Amino acid sequence: MKLTLLKLDTKLFGFKVAKILSPKLSQKKLQLILDKLKKQNVRLVYWPSASTDKISQKAATKLKGFLSSEQITYLIDLKKITPPSDFISEVKIYQAKTPNTELKQLAIQAGTYSRFHTDPKLPKKLFHKLYNTWIKNSVNGSVATRVIVIPHKNKIIAMATLGTKNKRGDIGLLAVNKNFRGKKLGTKLIYAAQKYFIEEGYSKAQVVTQKANTAACHLYEKCGFHQEKIENFYHFWL
Repeated sequence: MKLTLLKLDTKLFGFKVAKILSPKLSQKKLQLILDKLKKQNVRLVYWPSASTDKISQKAATKLKGFLSSEQITYLIDLKKITPPSDFISEVKIYQAKTPNTELKQLAIQAGTYSRFHTDPKLPKKLFHKLYNTWIKNSVNGSVATRVIVIPHKNKIIAMATLGTKNKRGDIGLLAVNKNFRGKKLGTKLIYAAQKYFIEEGYSKAQVVTQKANTAACHLYEKCGFHQEKIENFYHFWL
């Protein structure tokens, strides 16, 4: 049985959190895993399941898993693109080692469609705590290699965190201030991210978003990304 206890989530939430790593499971096997974790006093279990596997989906439903997110991984072949440099002159590197107020607010905004926000059993204060930690660890270099921003009148109005995952360039958080949407700021951030990943020697880049976030899906597809996979992310409260 492939599963792992999540140290960071456990520390942040104040109760044990685990993740099932097998994307396909029968109801019987899933039940065995959940029973085992319950005996270990695990309270919350994540399961990114194969969305096309009917047996797994039926198992999750029968065992009262909460479908917290239909999570799409988008992929792009960086060898086939040339991001327009003149289009991204507004994008700057965030230099400070701690996030300012605007960056924290944008990080929370980036999580609006996330499974941590959609799950009604997860207190909103824990959602805020998680995303505050995420942006803090991004700017200090723990989970990101660069944070890029678009400033306007000494205020940050858009940002993205960039890092690496699965030997690919990875866009973590991305958000645009709601008062400045429709101005192609998201597009500028993505092109700047692509340029950075190419400069760093990556051949591929990825970004994960939620199917419900149609605006983000459209944005990534417009910028050359294509769907690699869709996972149905279930939460089990034990």
